[in-house]
Amino acid sequence: MVFLFFLASQIFASHCYFVPPTDWEPAKPKNPSPYVKIAFLGNGTTEFRPSINLAVEEVDVGLKEYVKTVKGLHVQDPQAKVRDLGKFSMKGGDGQLLEISNVSQFGNIKLLQAILVKNNLAYILTSASLKEEFAKFQSALIQSLASLNIIENIWTPIEDPDARNLVEALFQSLETGGEAAWTQFQKKIVSIQTLGAYWQFCALEEGKQKFYKEQ
Repeated sequence: MVFLFFLASQIFASHCYFVPPTDWEPAKPKNPSPYVKIAFLGNGTTEFRPSINLAVEEVDVGLKEYVKTVKGLHVQDPQAKVRDLGKFSMKGGDGQLLEISNVSQFGNIKLLQAILVKNNLAYILTSASLKEEFAKFQSALIQSLASLNIIENIWTPIEDPDARNLVEALFQSLETGGEAAWTQFQKKIVSIQTLGAYWQFCALEEGKQKFYKEQ
C-alpha cells in the first residue's frame, strides 16, 4: 500500500495537509530533517526528480521574523540566490513565498518555499526542480503550495455534506464495528482522491488510532 512509504509524523491537535501534484509519489528522504513530515517526487528527465516536502516547526516568533531567519540561512550558501516574492495566499491563511536559486551536481535548481506561521507553528512547503524544467512544473507546484491548509477537524475538507456525514459515521463505527468497519473505512478514504494522498494518510492515521484504541 502506498502509505507505507510515508514518514511517521506527529499528528497535531490541528491537522495540516496539502494536495501534491497529480501522480507524484510519496518518498522518504535519504537524510531527512526531523521537521520534515512528508515528501513527494514527480518525474523529471534526469536523475534529479522534482519534489515537494512539508516541514513543521514550533516557533515563538511571527511570520516576518521567521522568514527573515529562513532567508538568512539560505544566504549562508554563497551559491544561493534568494528572492522574496512577498505575500502568498494559501488555504490555511496568508503566508510568504521565497524563490531560491542554487547549483547542484545535476545543474541549476530552483526552489519555491511557501511559509505560513500559525499558533506557534511554522509550516514550510518547499518545492524543487531543475531550472530548465521549472516552467513545466510551475503551475502544478504553485497550486500545490497554495493548497496548504490547517484544520481542526480532519473531515471538514470533504465538501459534499452527504459524503462527509458518511465518513464521520464510518469513523464512529470503528468503536464497535470490528475489522469489517476498519476495512470499509479504509476503502472510503482511499476513494476520496480530490484531497490528495497526504490528506488520505492523515485520515487513515486518525482512523487507525481510533480503531486500535478500541480493541
